[in-house]
Amino acid sequence: MIKIAVILCISGNVLGAFDYRTTPPAALFPFRQAANDASLPDSVSNPAYLPRIAYPYLHCSGGRPYTLDGLIATTLRAGYAVKGFAVQALWDRFGAEQYMENVVELNLAFMPVRYVSLGAGASYLNLSISTAESSLKTHQADCRASLLVAPCEWFEIAFQQENMASLFIQKRRDLLYPEWIAGASLKPFRGFSLLYNISKTSNGYVNTIAATANVLKYFSIRIGYAREAATCSGALSFVYKYAAVSYGIKYHPHLGYTHTAGVTLSVSEMNIDSLSYGSIFSRIREVRGDPPVDINTCSMDQLAAVPGMQQHIAERIMKHRRSIGPLSRTSLLQIGLSGREVDSLQKHITGLAPDETGGRHARQGRERYEEAQKEIFKKLIVLGVPAATALELSDMAMMGRNTSCTGRVNSLTDLPADKKKQALKLCAGSR
Repeated sequence: MIKIAVILCISGNVLGAFDYRTTPPAALFPFRQAANDASLPDSVSNPAYLPRIAYPYLHCSGGRPYTLDGLIATTLRAGYAVKGFAVQALWDRFGAEQYMENVVELNLAFMPVRYVSLGAGASYLNLSISTAESSLKTHQADCRASLLVAPCEWFEIAFQQENMASLFIQKRRDLLYPEWIAGASLKPFRGFSLLYNISKTSNGYVNTIAATANVLKYFSIRIGYAREAATCSGALSFVYKYAAVSYGIKYHPHLGYTHTAGVTLSVSEMNIDSLSYGSIFSRIREVRGDPPVDINTCSMDQLAAVPGMQQHIAERIMKHRRSIGPLSRTSLLQIGLSGREVDSLQKHITGLAPDETGGRHARQGRERYEEAQKEIFKKLIVLGVPAATALELSDMAMMGRNTSCTGRVNSLTDLPADKKKQALKLCAGSR
């Protein structure tokens, strides 16, 4: 109990205990951050990021703060997002026999447009202290609000305000300080992100930096450093289909090591955005001045190595070639590229087909595409998939949206498991 008391004294007041509690492994730090990497649910502490986790999940984790006997920390959270709306429920428990915190939260989020997301939440705190010297039991409720703005794919900024009621009721600030957090995320290339956050807490400002590298589609590494808290941290996450396992370690020069472990389960496959080594090496290729590639005959690897090429665009290009035919400039615009992006891409490619809008080749290509989509639609109907869902799935399949197809099929509660497997095989077979 003496060591636990030292921790509380270092933090300066009751809130400080919250600042130093243990959180899920991938979250790195035991305090909230505005800018997050939302590859996995356990790394998100800003509600505005929740719409990006487009599958139902259940996460639980626990740890031994500072390897002290008797001190425990556990977290349980569950959530789901659909069509820009997201909800998450959370329960945190931290402390020892003589000191115990229980926090229950409900967070909501809405993404009205692709580049902006809004988050809000309510929390309930139950704090109990029972020692020979003092005794305290209290219940408090408060709320939060957050904002995420992503003006482009590689940069985003975020803000979060905690304990908003304490902004107006000063006597609550000793327990629930109205801290704010601002942060920015930089993603120089696919599967890698840099995060910076600054927090205004009851003990002053805290600056944190972190980096995430999703080395493979099933393996992620995170490291971070909090300057004022003098805390270094790291985490490893392993993902396989419907399960993810994470391990985290934090080090404080005075308090020692904290070990945490967590498990995340989902009914849909959890896919992390892994490093695109073709995109990385494309910068070397660009410097070397390699000759342009023929966009209508090159392989997927050659296409991924084109400077500025994104994975989802490369997949759409390959899909267009198989389903419709050779790509023209108009085709690139139709699959989602902007005019400026097409101009930039044309510096590194060759072989674009001439535009024949309304011509015989375009009509034939479109007819082949529609015929293939109709065939998938008919087979899904035979399997017992509702018409509206079958139309949605056939469109996803033709566009090569693997993850979306899997999640949508798995969400069909009335469809038997064997039929789901056939539907997934049918959608995959179109690609």
